[in-house]
Amino acid sequence: MRGLRALGFSAVETYVPWSEHELPDGRFDFGEQDRRKDVGAFLDLAHALGLTAIVRPGPHINAELTGFGIPERVLLDPACQARSPRGNPVVLYFPPRMFPVPSYASEAYLGEVRRWFAAVGEVLAPRVRPHGPIEWVQVDNEGAYYFRNGPYGQDYHPDARALFGRFVVARHEDLATAARAHGRPYASAGDITPPERFDPHEPLALHLDWAAFQEHLLTTSLATMREQLRDAGLGHARTLHNISLGEAGLPMSLPALEAELDVVGLDYYHRAGEFETIRRRTLYLAGTSVAPYAPELGVGGPPWFPPLGTDDSLFTALVACAYGLRSFNAYMAVDRDRWYGAPLDDHGRTRAHADAWQRLLGALAELEFERMERPVRVGIVWPRLYMRLSRATHVYGPFSPSIMDVVSGSPVHGCRVDELGLSDVVQVAWWERAQGLAAALDARRIPYVFVDGDALEDRFVGLDLIFVPTFEIFERGLAAKLAGCARRGARVVAGPRRPRRDERGVPHAFDELGLAQLELRDDAAATVSCHVDVLGIAGEPEVGAGLVSTMHVHPDGRRVLFVVNPSADEQRATLPPVLAEGARDLLGATPAPVPPAFRMPPHSVRLLAVCPDRGACS
Repeated sequence: MRGLRALGFSAVETYVPWSEHELPDGRFDFGEQDRRKDVGAFLDLAHALGLTAIVRPGPHINAELTGFGIPERVLLDPACQARSPRGNPVVLYFPPRMFPVPSYASEAYLGEVRRWFAAVGEVLAPRVRPHGPIEWVQVDNEGAYYFRNGPYGQDYHPDARALFGRFVVARHEDLATAARAHGRPYASAGDITPPERFDPHEPLALHLDWAAFQEHLLTTSLATMREQLRDAGLGHARTLHNISLGEAGLPMSLPALEAELDVVGLDYYHRAGEFETIRRRTLYLAGTSVAPYAPELGVGGPPWFPPLGTDDSLFTALVACAYGLRSFNAYMAVDRDRWYGAPLDDHGRTRAHADAWQRLLGALAELEFERMERPVRVGIVWPRLYMRLSRATHVYGPFSPSIMDVVSGSPVHGCRVDELGLSDVVQVAWWERAQGLAAALDARRIPYVFVDGDALEDRFVGLDLIFVPTFEIFERGLAAKLAGCARRGARVVAGPRRPRRDERGVPHAFDELGLAQLELRDDAAATVSCHVDVLGIAGEPEVGAGLVSTMHVHPDGRRVLFVVNPSADEQRATLPPVLAEGARDLLGATPAPVPPAFRMPPHSVRLLAVCPDRGACS
């Protein structure tokens, strides 16, 4: 922990594995029998050294542990197991050994979790701030159905089936309306059964309800776990959750989770060649989350995956910061069993690359980077209805939309390409529209963010230009938010079609979109140029062919410029004269003046302090 402090880390994070602390007789060992399990002593030491703490008691923690930290007796209990459409256990094929995953709906499982939280709470609760170092508690881990998140893979547990029926009735406001939407006769909520595969001849509302329910189930299950932690005495700690890679294709709503927890972040495990993915994911996080945070920013890796090099991790961290990330947890900062490549080895000795992390952390701390903002006036909306439709129409089964997002860069790669009774292949077209707009904005160097359609209205505040793909079906709630943006003076550009039906399939005129301009046509570049020029939205500095830059501003006027070379070739950067004067490199051994022109090695980032304002520079 002294090594962490020396590198500039202000907090330490630790898992608290349920399976390691539970004894065969049902009691728990927190150091009474095995000193290595004394998590209380660990946290007391962190407190004495001035480190705050993030604790992750699960129940699911992964941590490269067999069973992801859940006791085998729980995993093998049929009442706790998630179920496939045929009623079989859902098995996760993952190193070091496959296992049946728990059901987020199972009352039996949640009862076991409550017992675990009550036990671990006796150790953790007395150490919550101000009495100890614990400031944050993570609720579960990467809660996307244990990576088995194909649209019709799970969860068909009896408790999930019952919840689905109640969810549908509430979503449609009454049973009769739900029956009409699904085209099925329902005498009670118990008659409502989830679809087991996509059938294009069935009403879309049934499958959209199932996709929405999968999000709802995770949100409510994590909210239940949050309440269990509060009951265990951890109510004064702030709560967080981490979403794994492939978020654009996951059955998780970041905004819905943030309504229950304090912060929800994205995990980052990327190589330097994945610039576009890092940028896109961060722009979504910056546009959607209240506090853009990376609960896991990969440094090193487990032995069963190709290793991440130091250059990969540093490039990922800097690019993410350039596009809006404001804090991160280096995962791992210290080597451990089943993990290697961290800045500190398992004896606390610094590795050769540790000084690069020390310089980065020192620069971010000196800048008060968490208080800086990247001025952004443009947003591209991802309507959640369309995200659900893409998931529901995905045809690769266990190779889910999130997996395809990771391997191909697109969550719609693998969707059906028929129109499903609509006027467009909406499940693919919405993504292509959004990505086309992003490419056009990138070409003009215009800062923008992606905003989840579920995001709260305050995430749209400050956006003067909002692009939103709209097709024949659309969401009433999102339409109301966009109408509010238009009333306050924002320019809302929709299209290519005016919606006619809502998310339940009910005809709706969408008069609330009357102030939106139906101009989102095929030529994204022309659309972007027209509206950007009218509003006078400026681009970020031009620093050279093949390079990109982003500017961030502190409330006191200080500014920093990120210069990024995303390519595998060396490039030459040239700073505009107004920025070159007084520019300093913040990542060197000591801050040093930067010449007006300099080389940028492949996959590299420079962090430069530039003049506080244009007047001072000139």
